[in-house]
Amino acid sequence: MKLIELHIIQSFPVTCLNRDDLNAPKTAFFGGVQRARVSSQSWKRAIREIASKIQPALFDGKRSHYFAKEIEHALEAENIDSVKAKENAEKIAKFIGDQDSKYKEGYKTSVALYLTPNEVAGIAKMAAEQIREKGEVNLKTGTLKKAILDITPGDMADIAVFGRMVAKDHTLMVEGAGLFSHALSTHGVSNDIDFFSAVDDLLPETSEGAGHIGTLEFNSACYYRYIGLNLDLLADQDHLKHLSEEERDAVVDTFIRASVLAVPNARKNSMFGHNPPAFVLGLKREGQPLSLANAFEGGIKSSNGYIKPSVAAIKGHYETLKKVYGIEAAEAVIPDMDLNSFCEAMTKDADQ
Repeated sequence: MKLIELHIIQSFPVTCLNRDDLNAPKTAFFGGVQRARVSSQSWKRAIREIASKIQPALFDGKRSHYFAKEIEHALEAENIDSVKAKENAEKIAKFIGDQDSKYKEGYKTSVALYLTPNEVAGIAKMAAEQIREKGEVNLKTGTLKKAILDITPGDMADIAVFGRMVAKDHTLMVEGAGLFSHALSTHGVSNDIDFFSAVDDLLPETSEGAGHIGTLEFNSACYYRYIGLNLDLLADQDHLKHLSEEERDAVVDTFIRASVLAVPNARKNSMFGHNPPAFVLGLKREGQPLSLANAFEGGIKSSNGYIKPSVAAIKGHYETLKKVYGIEAAEAVIPDMDLNSFCEAMTKDADQ
């Protein structure tokens, strides 16, 4: 397996990057100590958003329950009248994702679908041909499924990286080439509580007290997170083989850049967790994926900050693993080089 791997140390003061069902920062126990945690799903969403801004032509997938309306518009663009477009779009959406019977205002699938605009256009083109010939789309012949599988859009890089789950039909699934850990603090963390109040500007003079009071939980933590990219899988027939080498290099560069820059959006303005990584170890190598999380199994203990001892711990752990397991890799490090140079080093020869 040809891999690009990023091992990231990133510190955030007073944040709630990822909340649980009680609106508190997520946590996990590791090494017998409670750690701050940010789920991989949360960070993947942030990476997708950044990647789509950097390269919208390549990273254009959308996840939604409401694709029936998008397919309807695409059928209308194929000169299918609005009534038939609506009827057949709903049939297609139901075929892929079932109908949510509780939703009465329009057609909604029971599961979120993950498609790109070019995939929607390809589905609509095939369906329009059937509608013109037979009056409706035929879902029993397997032509719709074949059309979806045969579409090779240039805008599906995010689906190739993050994967696509279709519970109703596993043949439409795409295994993601990206590998993501939950981010864990390198040290023990206990959540804290912020008590806040708000002033009512129009409060009558005869009244007293705050207009609103409440509490929010937060923490401050230095995280280790891992992100990998399986280059062999990314370039295979079911992923991005149909792209040119230059386009695949652009996908890899964009993914690396977005992975470094992305920060989950929770309370992004009220707590402002916009802190870039303090350290990124980039590896390009052959072999099995490698986590360096055990560098922090004992938990960093410090009264003078966590970044420096965390970086020292991850460097030491990596050097030990290199010697013990004979790991060979091309290496690049932030802040030893700037982001552009780092991405260039990681992307060079990635498609070979």
